[in-house]
Amino acid sequence: MSQDAPVSRRHFLRTGAAAAAAAAALPAATSAQDETASQDDAPVVLPRRKLGRTGVEVTTLAQGTAFAINERHLNMMHSSGIRYIDTAKYYLQGASERAIGNWFEKTGHRKDYFLVTKDIPMSSDELVTMIDQRLVPLKTDYLDLFFLHGLGDSDHYHGAEDTKWFTGKDWLAAVERVRRSGKCRFFGFSTHTEPIEVRTAMLEAAAKGGWVDVIMVAADPVVLGDNAAFAKAVDACHQAGIGLISMKECRGQGETDQERLQSLTKNAERIFPSFKEKGLTPFTAVLSAMWTDQRFTSVCSHMDTLEKLAENATACKSFQPLTADELAVVDAMIRGSRRTYCVACDGSCRRAAGTRADLNTIARYVNYAEQDGRVYEARELLAAMPLAARDWTGADLAAASQACKCRLDFPAIVHRAQELLA
Repeated sequence: MSQDAPVSRRHFLRTGAAAAAAAAALPAATSAQDETASQDDAPVVLPRRKLGRTGVEVTTLAQGTAFAINERHLNMMHSSGIRYIDTAKYYLQGASERAIGNWFEKTGHRKDYFLVTKDIPMSSDELVTMIDQRLVPLKTDYLDLFFLHGLGDSDHYHGAEDTKWFTGKDWLAAVERVRRSGKCRFFGFSTHTEPIEVRTAMLEAAAKGGWVDVIMVAADPVVLGDNAAFAKAVDACHQAGIGLISMKECRGQGETDQERLQSLTKNAERIFPSFKEKGLTPFTAVLSAMWTDQRFTSVCSHMDTLEKLAENATACKSFQPLTADELAVVDAMIRGSRRTYCVACDGSCRRAAGTRADLNTIARYVNYAEQDGRVYEARELLAAMPLAARDWTGADLAAASQACKCRLDFPAIVHRAQELLA
């Protein structure tokens, strides 16, 4: 394999045995009718936790839907026991919401699901309008949770200054108006904004009060361990009763460098076999580490194949909290992997490169294209960035890689951006 080639999830798994065992643990897929019938005969539901002060219990694994999800996948999702589904207006230009709505209409399963969707309102009035708009493709008369999509991203919002919306009288009134109408039960925002200091400030503001019930935030064990202020903000939200959902905990993971893994923890060789004994892969080990953190209610996972769905659902069903030694190995695996996206970018890369280009966001879009197959969407997202944010002319990309906490190979990433997304 080329040094610069992206590493697929399939390649990352050390053996196909864990995937095969996970797939065998779920019902075999035949026709849509057979799958639905088997679900009704023997319903399986994954473990649940309370979603903060909402009091609602949701499954600890949520189905992310930023891909061409279809009826067969939704049927298998249901039979696997997932009862939390996350979508958005902008996922495949609305195709994700429409597929889910058609499936709800055909199967009658809407009542079984905690349904989340997202949009990008820029005012309280738009919030009210967008709730009505999202109900149509989903073929439902209410949402369980509505997120402001990617709050803080420079593409749409204005960073930490938008946190004033959390306590703004017009926003509080709009949220209460929609609640009383019965069209949406809870509200919040999703965020993977950079630098991480802005993400931290947004969580801190939400914890101080306002209408935010739930936050979906990009996080992984390393981000939480290395960023004390961010971890403190997560704790503040948890203490305030805000439900927390993690995302992107496996985004951009590459093949683990075994020598680096062993150098980072003396217990690696002794502890790592326990993951295999538990049927875990390096990916599901990371999910298990997030489930071990009781501050997070659920993990929203981009399970775009039946194999990933089977692996993750099986790991969720058999989850046992990881020991301190096992958590140390997960930390080392993340640090030892050749990553292609940094979940906790602090802007060091662009400063070292002497550029205003948003290098990590470009890396994220390359990930969308390569890891998810969302090439068209990634091209649109890159084209929508301000010119300065996507102009890396003259940037010292080698210096950016040296400064990056995740050791991203920016010369290779930018080269792939030119090839795939230009």
